[in-house]
Amino acid sequence: MNEKSPLASATLKALIITYTKIGLLGFGGGFAVLAFIRTEIVDREHWLTHAQFDHVVEMSAFAPGPTTTNVLAAIAYRILGWRGVIVGSIAVLWPSFVLMLVLAKLTAVIHNPWVTGALSGMEVAVVGLLVDVVWTLWKDVPHKLITIGIAASAFSLTLFAVIPYSLCYQPHFLD
Repeated sequence: MNEKSPLASATLKALIITYTKIGLLGFGGGFAVLAFIRTEIVDREHWLTHAQFDHVVEMSAFAPGPTTTNVLAAIAYRILGWRGVIVGSIAVLWPSFVLMLVLAKLTAVIHNPWVTGALSGMEVAVVGLLVDVVWTLWKDVPHKLITIGIAASAFSLTLFAVIPYSLCYQPHFLD
């Protein structure tokens, strides 16, 4: 029973490569990126099981800040401690930082048809990522009548651009 622990492959170099890849390719924000992170962390690197990943996501949702950053920090801490959190956070955030610097310098060419086309293509990709996330999450949810009802209601409200949050927290709602 001397099996090698899956965490044995979790070196600082592997963390930097994986987190930089997530930082470079994981766009769309929040839950859209979670499916990609799951694929990298659970399926490719085997640093966590599917159940462990789900628990990390659930617990990270309670922490203030962006969910994906919290998830990645929690995973890095679990596999390499504080050193992993610091290095992993830098590795996942530097691509966005560099992109923002480049875009700040290129604001003059934002109306270029090539740039506009690229941004439109990214919008389509984000929609695809969100559909993948919804499908992935749907497979993990118990399919009871109440769950289906909540999902159908949320979908219907979204189709008509009615945000449930805004219904509850608008001042006129309390009158």
